[in-house]
Parts: sequence; structure tokens; C-alpha cells
Amino acid sequence: MFAGTGMYLMFMRPAMLPEDAAFTNIELGTLPPKLSAWLSIVFATWGGFVTGFGVVLVSAAISLMTSQPRWLCVGTAAGILIAASRFLISNLILESDFLWFVTVIAALSALAATLLIASSRSTRFRDP
Repeated sequence: MFAGTGMYLMFMRPAMLPEDAAFTNIELGTLPPKLSAWLSIVFATWGGFVTGFGVVLVSAAISLMTSQPRWLCVGTAAGILIAASRFLISNLILESDFLWFVTVIAALSALAATLLIASSRSTRFRDP
């Protein structure tokens, strides 16, 4: 459910829904193009975080149901990479002043994912 919601936010959700327009009292057609583009980037970013969380939840469930902790390591690594990479992409598009910081976060996320994958291959995480 989270992964599906995240994909919707990343790829299909328009910048403004009718209820957004009603709440803000802004006509959908009068939204400045730059604001519409920015909102799309924001929702895509949130979609990345929600999708990453969904992947972690699914992998945790599989790990618990199968008693195979490797699933949790791999799923957590994938979730981290999905969230961090979408965050980095959004900041690249926005030409963010904090791109250096977001790049550090993405690099640390890649390192964490690599360590998780490596630990999933260790003997203590081998499938029974």
C-alpha cells in the first residue's frame, strides 16, 4: 500500500487536486507554471520517501514470514536508495543551494545500503 501510494505521488499525482484548489481558493488554471512545476517536484520527492518506506515494510514482512533476515537487509538497502536518490534528483532539478548537503546524504545512504547488502551476505544472515 505504501509503495503503491509512493509510486502514485512520484509519477501520477497532479500538482493540485480539486480539493487543494478549494482549500487554497485558487483556480486550477490560474496556478503559476513555476509553482505547479515546484509542487510536482515536491510530491515526487515525498513519493520517493513513501515508496522507500513501503519497500522496507514489505521486506520486513517477508523477513518475518520466512525467518530469513536477509530480506530485511536487502529491502532496507533498497528503501534507503529509493528515498535518497529521489531526494537528490529533486534537488538537482531545483538547483538547490543545499545540493552539497543532499549529495552527502545520498553518499552516506549509498554507503549504508552497501554495508547492509554486505552484511546480508555474512554467515549470521544466511538463510536457514
